[in-house]
Amino acid sequence: MNKLYYILSLCFLWMGCSDFLEYKDQDKIIPRELKHFDELVYGEIIKKTSGSEMKALDFMTDDIMSVVLPIEGSSSRRDSRSEFFGYFTWAKNNQLDMEQRERNDNNWAFFYNKILRCNILENDVSQFEEDHDRVRTRLLGELTFMRALAYYYLVNIYGEPYENKEQAKKALGVPINTAISIEKKVYTRAKLQEVYDLIEKDLLQAINLLKAGDQENSIFRPNVNAAYLFLSRIYLQQKRWEDAKKMSSTLITESGATIETLENMSKYIANGITLYNNSNKSILFSWGRRDNSPLSTSTSEAGHWEVSQDLRNLYVKKDNAEDIRATAFFDKYKPYYPKKYYTFTRSCNDWCYRIEEAYLNRAEACIELGGTENIEQAMRDINSIRRSRIKGDYEKNTNDPEEARKIMREEKRMEFCFEDCRWFDIRRWKIEITHKFQDLNAPLAADTYILTAGNPNYILSLPLDVQDKNFEIENFERVETLVSK
Repeated sequence: MNKLYYILSLCFLWMGCSDFLEYKDQDKIIPRELKHFDELVYGEIIKKTSGSEMKALDFMTDDIMSVVLPIEGSSSRRDSRSEFFGYFTWAKNNQLDMEQRERNDNNWAFFYNKILRCNILENDVSQFEEDHDRVRTRLLGELTFMRALAYYYLVNIYGEPYENKEQAKKALGVPINTAISIEKKVYTRAKLQEVYDLIEKDLLQAINLLKAGDQENSIFRPNVNAAYLFLSRIYLQQKRWEDAKKMSSTLITESGATIETLENMSKYIANGITLYNNSNKSILFSWGRRDNSPLSTSTSEAGHWEVSQDLRNLYVKKDNAEDIRATAFFDKYKPYYPKKYYTFTRSCNDWCYRIEEAYLNRAEACIELGGTENIEQAMRDINSIRRSRIKGDYEKNTNDPEEARKIMREEKRMEFCFEDCRWFDIRRWKIEITHKFQDLNAPLAADTYILTAGNPNYILSLPLDVQDKNFEIENFERVETLVSK
């Protein structure tokens, strides 16, 4: 991407949103003290989002389905599926809606703007020679973490999936931007391994800085626990199973966070409280906001999206076991609508990372390492979560690696649906998915789209504005996924 383009875009964002850029009156100041940078880092780097980041990714998973009602079954012939049609069908150009109108993907600009802000503020904060109360050290750790977070999402949306170290040395990731000022430069992709090495380096540095800095002890600021979790993700992506196991174990042991209990989950259900709330002791880090869900809150619209029946069936009450996630994660009266974080009374931000993931990351690493002891550890980790989610007979046990892998993957899908895991897991696990899409005027017929295992459409097209401005950056060729009409 043309660096000048997104730096200028960043400047406009700052001029519109920040109080720290220029001295005009008593309400506007230039940041001269660490406390000013503290506010700026929180407001512009940590908290600020457009609300639509990664919103489309759920539509490429098996957790959403297309629904069309017959004429006699709907009060409105409105079709609300247009915007995400290209993602749901894994179209060659995923940025075209149902009417073939262009809808530019904003994730690229959002995360690269965040990276550039981190670079600039890291340079500015580093200029302070004194570090009263270790604030400078903490801020540098927060900036380093947020930069790694941005690269993690970028490389897993627009880069090639990681196969092994030799493949990653040749495969293409995303551009690396180290700029701290305006330069006219056309960007090309770095190698995939270079991006992963950069993320790991930033996360390890963030851990050291956050440990040495003043302790905010808040889930609303980047912290050591969040850095541990993202490192475990990076190690899983690279199939570094032993490192992933150790990092997850360190997080579980040192964080002080606990799996949210069955009792508390039941209280949330009874009082209409979402999983993402500041009483939930499993949350490690919380940032940003999301737009309201594009999934329908009503089944009266002729064409709409719902939580897939396939996902809902996983929570069905069986014999002596009742999985309370069916009502904790979805609307009690509208089970086709997720409610983990969509609420009018928010006490927590909408992007949250929880300790439960560390247990499942360790379980995955143990299963892939193999051996009786590791499989037993994996099942203990899985059952630690199930114990706090299922009334009655919750326990699952097996010594077979294939069966353990199936249980772990299903458990992760159930526990982290509509968070930020499923699409990235589908990519790295090479899961094949089939989607049916019905025409509004022919609800009984459906076109069939298949995302085959290892499909090139696992990689999203570059945003349209990037394609228009940068003719040197590589854009991966996508394929047709329609198999029958």
